[in-house]
Amino acid sequence: MRKLAILAAAAALPLSAAAAHAQMDYDWTGPYIGVNLGQGRDADFNLNAELDIASDSTFFPGALTGETFPTSRRFGGDGLVGGIQGGFNAQTGMFVWGGEVDIQLSDISSSTSIANAPGGDTANPDGFTDLRFEVDYFATARARAGVAMDRFLIYATGGYAYGRVDFDRNYRVGSAELTASANANRHGWTYGAGAEYALGDFWTVRAEYLKVDLGRDSFDTSYEDGTVGRATINTEFDVIRTGLNLRF
Repeated sequence: MRKLAILAAAAALPLSAAAAHAQMDYDWTGPYIGVNLGQGRDADFNLNAELDIASDSTFFPGALTGETFPTSRRFGGDGLVGGIQGGFNAQTGMFVWGGEVDIQLSDISSSTSIANAPGGDTANPDGFTDLRFEVDYFATARARAGVAMDRFLIYATGGYAYGRVDFDRNYRVGSAELTASANANRHGWTYGAGAEYALGDFWTVRAEYLKVDLGRDSFDTSYEDGTVGRATINTEFDVIRTGLNLRF
C-alpha cells in the first residue's frame, strides 16, 4: 500500500505542474466594472407590531377604542433586482482575492390583507388591515477569495450590506382608510459564492448567490385620530443573479 501511495504521488507531480502552468495562462489581476440582473427570493419580513387605538378615536369602532393590539407575523416575498458592480482582483498562482462593491435597485416585496383586523370579526366585522413591505434598494461592500483554473474562477464572498426598507399600512373600516407610510435605511451583512468565466482578455460573465440580512429596525407612526402604531421588522433575503464585467 505504501508503494502504491508513493507511485500515485509521483504520478501526480507532473499533472500538478501542468495544471499550475495552465492556470497561469490567464491572469485575473486588475480592476473591473459591470452590470447584473437577477431575482431576490425567499424574502423574510419578520414583523412585531403594536397598535394603540386612541380612546377618543373617531375612525375605529367604539369597542376597539382605548385598546392595544399586538401583532407578530412573518411574511415572504420576492422580486427582481438589478444594478452595477465594480472591484479589483489580485492573483498569485491559482489563488485570486480582492474586493467588490455593488448597488442594486430592487422590487423585492410582500403584501397582505388581514380581514377583521384589528379586533376580530365581532368587534370589527367590516375592517381590514393592508400591509406592504418592500426593499427599495440595497448595496454591498464585500471581500472575494477564490481559485482560478485558467479562464474559470470560483469564489466565496462576504461583507457589509446596506439598504432601504419601506413599510406601508392601511387600516380600513367600511369605505374609510387610515394610511401611513414609512421607510428606514438599514445596515447588515451578506455572504455568498459565485463562478466567473473569462470570454476573452476584457469580458467576463458570472453567476452569483448572495444571502443578505438588513437587520432590524423600528417604524413608529402617529395617526390623525390619536392612534399610535409601533412596528419592528427584521429583513433578510436571497439573491441569485448573473452579471457581465469589463476588465481593464
